[in-house]
Amino acid sequence: MKKFSKNKKTKFILIITLLIIALLSGIIYIKDNNYIFLYINPDNNTKIYPYIAKSSNKINDILFSAVKQLKTYSPDAKILYTNGYGSGFIKNNETSNDLAYGAGVYLGKFNYTGKNSIQVAQNLIKSIVFYQSAIYSFAEQPDLQFYVQKPTSKQHSEIYNAQNINTLSTSIKSAVNDKMYKMNIDSKIFLLRPGEVIIPDTQLIKLYNKKLSYGKNYREMLRKITISTDYYFDLTYGEKTFPITILTNDENEMNFDRHGLKYFVPNVYTSLASFNYVRNIMHNLDDKKYFHTRLVNYFHHFTLMAYGNSQTCGNPISVVKQLLQCTDILAPILPKKVLTQIHKNVYEILDNSTMSLLNDYYTANEVLYEITKSSSFYKELEQNKEVSNHINTMEHILSDMINDPHFAYKDLKPLFDYQKKLSDAKNNVTAMQKLLNEEYTKSAGYLDRLIFAKMPNNRKINVYMTYLNKVLESGGFYNIKFYNDRENHVYVMLDDYTKNIDLNQLNKLTPENGFYAGIFDKNTEFEYMAASDFYGDTRKLTYSWTRHNSSALQNSVYKDMEKYMIKDKHRYHLRIRPGITR
Repeated sequence: MKKFSKNKKTKFILIITLLIIALLSGIIYIKDNNYIFLYINPDNNTKIYPYIAKSSNKINDILFSAVKQLKTYSPDAKILYTNGYGSGFIKNNETSNDLAYGAGVYLGKFNYTGKNSIQVAQNLIKSIVFYQSAIYSFAEQPDLQFYVQKPTSKQHSEIYNAQNINTLSTSIKSAVNDKMYKMNIDSKIFLLRPGEVIIPDTQLIKLYNKKLSYGKNYREMLRKITISTDYYFDLTYGEKTFPITILTNDENEMNFDRHGLKYFVPNVYTSLASFNYVRNIMHNLDDKKYFHTRLVNYFHHFTLMAYGNSQTCGNPISVVKQLLQCTDILAPILPKKVLTQIHKNVYEILDNSTMSLLNDYYTANEVLYEITKSSSFYKELEQNKEVSNHINTMEHILSDMINDPHFAYKDLKPLFDYQKKLSDAKNNVTAMQKLLNEEYTKSAGYLDRLIFAKMPNNRKINVYMTYLNKVLESGGFYNIKFYNDRENHVYVMLDDYTKNIDLNQLNKLTPENGFYAGIFDKNTEFEYMAASDFYGDTRKLTYSWTRHNSSALQNSVYKDMEKYMIKDKHRYHLRIRPGITR
């Protein structure tokens, strides 16, 4: 018996030793090859990871090299995380457009005396500009095969202006207080939490590459890669150290939970640097915060969907993708039959070859418009025949449409007329700029209408949007639509809910009592407007949410929503998958 136990113990030690060796080998392999993918959203499409590895590895090389250079200016600087995000990570989606990529950058420690906020603001902005300039420098290396669309010198210097420095300086003074505070920026009121400061939008890094792919059936053409950077720093004030998050106007517009937003959107974290960051997100997101964050994500995606569905802006396929994300967020509280039906209809659209052709042409047209904005960038691309090849690709897509039985000649004639004008202008950047200034909006609008007309079950999209909101209304959540026509004057869409609201109380509601919106100035005047007159200019629309003065029945439903959403939390786990060399 003793002999048997001894053998068993030896065997156990041997197995443990082999497992440790295997684990260390795996870690060394991952570290050396930098192909690690971390994801927490169980609805992510993980099949695409090997396809984006080639692009994500190159981007990571750029981001980590740039932070090494930043260390010469700020020794404590480091990358907190890197991640790709967007519709390319949605399951069963074959109509992805480009790659959105993000990085969290820690800028270091800054000493605040209570009187030097201007100096701290200047040093922070210098660090950001230094880092972004380094990214551009590394991205231009020929072996990476990226085309880099740099901002103009005017755009690059705008972040240094006195107003921006003063804005950041003012929010630094408030960030060390233990309460929320308001900031007035460009006639908008923003509500910030302790430990948050705000600056105007930093420049997005725009790269272009024709080798980006989300799968084997992905059309090879010039596509955009957008890199956005989130910035963090520590502010030492006396004996205390405050961890600070830097926000921009757009990011703060709906007062999101900053970390939680990335918990639900389709995304994947890459590189070992992301591991602790992702693990801490999950550790710090307790049940209540998880439920709150999940709903805020719904409000975010629904707003994007509503803007895109407004007839005046947005690719209808993007609206469908937002619908899918809204549906998946509310999935635990939806009847299984309804959930199955929405998924079935959405995937019929995303898997449709006609939709793929239209989406590719829409994307190619958008890319052409973007690169034409800069004469020098256009000429750089055309030196390598990239513009000519891109316009030829657009012609090939139209040729494929001819063979699609869902298109009639009258459907395609406006696109062929437009395409001829592009081909005639391609060798003259001035002529191309003039053409697109006159024709791009018209062409995008025509494509919007054509996509919607050819979309299977297109009328059901609005039905589903209304249904999802009705589900939330049963728990006391209501969508309020605002229309800003001039400073300190806002119209409120008149409907069955808003007609019972005291408009004078709207600027007193805050996120603490269930209001998710931009915070209005105390002098703002509110006025009702009929729904039929409401959509004059969608750029002035704001979609906001409130849960205020709910009934006993709504409160009961709300508790059930919370219970089922939290129960679904067990599916959201950190997973690790090494990438595959391609």
